Amino acid sequence: MWKLKSSNDSIDPTQERSAACSRPYALITGASQGLGRALAEECARGGHKRVGMNLALVALPDSGLARVARDIEERHRVRVEHLEMDLTAPGSPEALHRWIRDKRLPVSVLINNAGVGYNRRFEDSTLRENESCILLNNLALVKITRLLLPELKHHSRGFVLNVASLAAFFPIPFMPVYAPSKAFIVNFSLALREEMRDTSVSVSVLCPNGIRTNGECQRKIAAHGFIGEMVSLNPDQVAAQAMRGLWAGKSIIVPGFINRVILAVGRHAPSSLVCPITSAFYGKTAGRRCPA
Repeated sequence: MWKLKSSNDSIDPTQERSAACSRPYALITGASQGLGRALAEECARGGHKRVGMNLALVALPDSGLARVARDIEERHRVRVEHLEMDLTAPGSPEALHRWIRDKRLPVSVLINNAGVGYNRRFEDSTLRENESCILLNNLALVKITRLLLPELKHHSRGFVLNVASLAAFFPIPFMPVYAPSKAFIVNFSLALREEMRDTSVSVSVLCPNGIRTNGECQRKIAAHGFIGEMVSLNPDQVAAQAMRGLWAGKSIIVPGFINRVILAVGRHAPSSLVCPITSAFYGKTAGRRCPA
């Protein structure tokens, strides 16, 4: 565990740069905005008896990732590497792994945050939407995790945080591919966690409800009225709870007390009751796209 310096300690800039170089890295996908950026800020900020981590950030081309990387690097005095790529493109996870290997980045934390989904009737969806959802939410996540697992095991403590959703636990009309793709992430994470039980790697899965990210997501939350506001959190709130749960070794992390109640009650409710409720809820916003 890394020690924090007192604010009264004098810090030599050369020593500070050297210390930053020696720190392990957190690899975060989908890091240019929303929850991904908040997770990057949380890792760089440190806290909970940990110093800020160096970062390797990945996001889509033209997403402003370079600006985000510079900003975090300057404010938190950590090293930030960044790579713009479409993780649904063939060979992208392998190219990401080569980039990490070539730069010799000691990655001890992997955060698979990148995801996409749509909110509309299945018959109104496109084949490309469905394919992208599965390629990014599932295939890319599995490949990146498999490729990075040997590196994670090299560290005295390694961590994997896979970002799923509260939707993973329910059948969700108007999100018929997104919700199952997140259910896959939950089950994959729990299975891998058990396999890693006697290793240095701890696996957790994050299952948030609504997150107040971009304008479109804000409008969707507003369309759900009082309930939508109650179950939604800001990205920094979700990120803070996510990292606390990850460091504590929790298996499933559900931010927000109300959301934990929904999960506890909903798990025991029959699908004949759950489906009409989720259909009425997500039917209000059907046809409006919102990144995961």
